[in-house]
Amino acid sequence: MFLLPKGNPLFENLAVGMLKLPEVMSKLSTGGFTGYASFVFQASTVILVFEAGKLVSVLHEEKNGNRQTGFEALSALSYLMVGTSGGILNVYKLSKDLTMCIHALLQGEILYKAQELRLIDIKALLEKVSSERMNGCLRIYTDERSAMIFYKDGAPLGFFHDGSQDIETSSTESQKIAGLPGAKIDLFSTQGVEHLMSLDLQEVVNIQNIWETAVAHQQAEINKLNAAREERERKSIASKLAELEEQVKTIVVESVGKVGRGIVDKELTDQGGNTCLLDENNVVKFLAGIERSAKLLISATSLKAMMEQLSKTITAAKSEL
Repeated sequence: MFLLPKGNPLFENLAVGMLKLPEVMSKLSTGGFTGYASFVFQASTVILVFEAGKLVSVLHEEKNGNRQTGFEALSALSYLMVGTSGGILNVYKLSKDLTMCIHALLQGEILYKAQELRLIDIKALLEKVSSERMNGCLRIYTDERSAMIFYKDGAPLGFFHDGSQDIETSSTESQKIAGLPGAKIDLFSTQGVEHLMSLDLQEVVNIQNIWETAVAHQQAEINKLNAAREERERKSIASKLAELEEQVKTIVVESVGKVGRGIVDKELTDQGGNTCLLDENNVVKFLAGIERSAKLLISATSLKAMMEQLSKTITAAKSEL
């Protein structure tokens, strides 16, 4: 994403996580805002350009260079806002003429793209910009440096380069970058402010519906993840309960013989299955039933030892569930 002039900051570094897109749009629209809002996420940036409260341009650009505009960009923004915990919002007020130039830079007609400056008659190009009274932006850059010259009706409005915070009146830095080896240019043009004033994406795109769709999708994803997590937990508990049941049967069988498995099965059935081992009251009833059935089969000493081992085993297993 191009480095853009900040102009007059209205908001900076607002956490996106607590914001709702329809409310942001309403605030900027009803206030007659002119400038741009920048939503910066880890892997992408979304720029919304406003002219007198009208949304005239939207651009979503990912770090890999993929771009979306219009409805797709607003939809992507909504999904990013509801689906990520990071992201910041910056809002900068600009003059209507500079706003027009930002629109040209983001979505204007591309007249030149990545053309090597040494292969272009730059003087003739600038004369063309002037004679045709172009509105737009000329970007001069290398891999390390960049500068932009904004034009209205063919006349330069100002200069902006990486490292600066605002529009400058001096072309010194732009000339320095133009003189660097490998310098290239992009030239973007757009129609005038009057044309932009006739546009408003909010009249053709239902922001509320886009937002609600993103929220619903995000909730569905959360529900899906929760259901999967609960199913994993259910299976894990079921597996551990099955292991505990076998441990209990082994203890009883070692004390009373093979009949012990039947004793355990009966008491578990009476208490509603092995899930009873998760409930303290049911465990008390289960152990009492085991004790009643086993006391006629083994000595009091063996019975006491068995019951202590059962209680200890069940308590230890419950702490891990």
